[in-house]
Amino acid sequence: MKLIVTGATGRIGSSVVRYCLESSSVTSLVVLSRRPLPYENELPIHLKGKLKTLTLTSNEFLTYPPHVLEELKGSDGCIWAMGSIGNPTQEIDVDYPVNAAKAFKEHLMPPLKAEGKKFRFVFVSGMLVSESWATDNLWFFAEARRAKASSLSFLQLKNLNGNIPGWWATRNTRS
Repeated sequence: MKLIVTGATGRIGSSVVRYCLESSSVTSLVVLSRRPLPYENELPIHLKGKLKTLTLTSNEFLTYPPHVLEELKGSDGCIWAMGSIGNPTQEIDVDYPVNAAKAFKEHLMPPLKAEGKKFRFVFVSGMLVSESWATDNLWFFAEARRAKASSLSFLQLKNLNGNIPGWWATRNTRS
């Protein structure tokens, strides 16, 4: 299985990367990152062969140009663990995962569908994130909580699954 992982320099994402590299089920791992992985050179040689790191610019996280999609071709799913801490931004917490989901659905899902497989998009959000935060009257950290809720709400919208039932699966997990 070939997987895509984001957020690999953070606490959750780095653990996901290490687990995937050690898993015999994962044959290839592509990490989409905003900066180089600090632990990449420390990995044992037998694990480095499974790992490909793509350091993307902000624009590439928003547009997914052909050279990036080519590297992602053949992926079975994505674990989206990227997010901002403290000062969330619309771009990182909403636009990045939304544009990724759209690009993966359009470019990575169809070949899997032809094989009778689903593309799985696992979105990792904060432990207590609630969809209702998008509209609730929030007393503290309102902007941060709304940004998290906005991305969560989009990824759970039925239109990602609705027009192609059975071929795209979105899951949310809270860290």
